[in-house]
Amino acid sequence: MKAKTIKTLLVAAITVAAMSVPGTANAQLGGLINKAKKKAEQVVDKKKEDVKKEAKKAKDDAKMKALETQRPPLPWVMAPDGTYNGVGMEEFVDRMVEMDITEDGLKELKSQLDARFKHNHVLDKINSGPDYDVKLWESIQKENERYWQFYDKISSWTNVLINSTKVTEDANGAVSVSTKGSLMTANKYRAKGSAQGIILVSRNGKYVFATLGGQGSYLNDADLEGAKKCAKQMHLFQIFTKDIHLLWDEVGEKYSNNQKYMYYNQNVYANAADQAIAHNSPENIEYKAMPKTGSMHAKFKAEALAIAKADDPKVLDVIITSNDWDVVMKGIVPERRNIYGYYITQDELGKKCSERVWTQKYQGDGKYGKLKAGGVGVSADFYVK
Repeated sequence: MKAKTIKTLLVAAITVAAMSVPGTANAQLGGLINKAKKKAEQVVDKKKEDVKKEAKKAKDDAKMKALETQRPPLPWVMAPDGTYNGVGMEEFVDRMVEMDITEDGLKELKSQLDARFKHNHVLDKINSGPDYDVKLWESIQKENERYWQFYDKISSWTNVLINSTKVTEDANGAVSVSTKGSLMTANKYRAKGSAQGIILVSRNGKYVFATLGGQGSYLNDADLEGAKKCAKQMHLFQIFTKDIHLLWDEVGEKYSNNQKYMYYNQNVYANAADQAIAHNSPENIEYKAMPKTGSMHAKFKAEALAIAKADDPKVLDVIITSNDWDVVMKGIVPERRNIYGYYITQDELGKKCSERVWTQKYQGDGKYGKLKAGGVGVSADFYVK
């Protein structure tokens, strides 16, 4: 029976009952009749609301089931234990340059990732409320988690390649790097025995390679090959990162400033690396003055030089720049003491200084052991006049 009919019959029955009651009781019954009418209306209104809810739920369920059947293909990155030719996600990102995969193949993967990620957000929005499909929700969460892992890995690797200190964007959206960005710093593409790090700096309107200290530099064949691989890796990352923020904005995902810097400005650094590769020349080298010796130099030069030559036979000389020991404490007890200086080597471009540390281990009772190599310093190699 329809809700309207129920309401009509209830009101009629109450009215007839009221007419059959003596006049003296009408006043007392009036309030009861009004309450009964309101109760009847509430029952009918609730019935209408329940019908609406059921209709909406049925409509949403039908829409969700239709969307489930229309889900875009599941890309291997978002699949459980997904691999590309047996290679997992992290290794795939690390080896993107060496992998046998074309740029068109990477573009297709990005297209699949975007489609599935966007579709998951539509499904997740519909699949809500107390009666949501738990299995579908869990599936979406796991897929999206792997999606974010993929982009986090790209961000992490890019952070190794480039660490810009200042990126600016004008009113028209044009992006520029006004200072410098690190390239080949502590990464696998740097040749063994090469400088600790190479950066990109803008000189006279063009990007060139420089040391971490900002001096113009020149890459030998081995390091130049590594720089080319870095640049190619960045160009490949562009396929995944260019305009990715637009998709995230569309689905309501928020990303950090660090992610925006990594993803949105990727092409700036890749193109800067290309420019530095094209302009790689011995003419870019900026020579420094030879470091001055410290008061510890005369006493420890012979020992330090012997240690240096044992470490690298190509070392010609050493310079100790310390004027006193740098004592490293462990709590209130000395652990070791260091002196600092440089190895001096020579190649086809001239004499090169590489910062080094020499150390003595504390043995107790105010005594220290023999002088030993203590590792590399924090500054980049540089050429001297």
